[in-house]
Amino acid sequence: MKTRIFTALLLCFSLAACGGGPPGPPTLAYGSQATNKLTYQHGDTTAVSVSIMGQSMEVNQSGVATYAVGFSSVPDGVGVTMSLQDLEASITQPVGAPIQLDESGVQGDLTFVMGRTGNTVSIGERPAVTDEASQMVSGLSLAYMFFPGLPGIGAMMGDSWVDTVSFEGEDGPGMRSETSVLTYVVEGDTVVAGRALLRISFSGTSSSEQDLEMGGMDIHQESEAEVLGYVLWDHNESIMFEHHRVATGSGTLSLPIMPTAIPMDVVSTQHTRLEGM
Repeated sequence: MKTRIFTALLLCFSLAACGGGPPGPPTLAYGSQATNKLTYQHGDTTAVSVSIMGQSMEVNQSGVATYAVGFSSVPDGVGVTMSLQDLEASITQPVGAPIQLDESGVQGDLTFVMGRTGNTVSIGERPAVTDEASQMVSGLSLAYMFFPGLPGIGAMMGDSWVDTVSFEGEDGPGMRSETSVLTYVVEGDTVVAGRALLRISFSGTSSSEQDLEMGGMDIHQESEAEVLGYVLWDHNESIMFEHHRVATGSGTLSLPIMPTAIPMDVVSTQHTRLEGM
């Protein structure tokens, strides 16, 4: 009996010395994509309600875009190339006929470099986007917000981290800035269409400002929103499978012809999902 106990102890020490025991959780990070090129379908629906002199008006925009996304290894992290393959979108407004948009309003690719946690390090090329199409396709938003923030280390159920994203620059017919602070929480494993995925929820706040010129008028818009959503992450492929985000908030719209800022309410839903795998 003593010999068996001694042998068992030796085995335990041998396993510990050789790194035995259960493996740690897989690293949640970008940079080891097994597939070099992916296709994502991205849906965006936004409703903006404004109240002017006792009258309520609403602008609605909705559309679905298909992006081919390529990855490459670069010294700073991961090189990303996004190409718009297809776009079907419409914008309805109180005055005038609905505006129909397609991929012809976007020319060229978006290239940028992001770190292993998803933070954008630099933007290379940006597509040429018409003023109308810029309401649905923004190179800045795609580069900084298409991919969710990750911790860069292993994470287990209940683990959390905070990701802050802030950017500003020329966007469409004007300038835009945005800051979001989101807390991510690992909820656990799930299965979708036979694929083993990790579900990660997030919540937080987002604030944005935009200065643009339309119809010869300088317009200033700013808003604050509460953000909720989730991410489905594929551990086996080290890729984002699904990204769902809902922002609900309010703000103001300032026009030169109006003596005071116009209050507005904004509700936006974005849903991105991997296709063809």
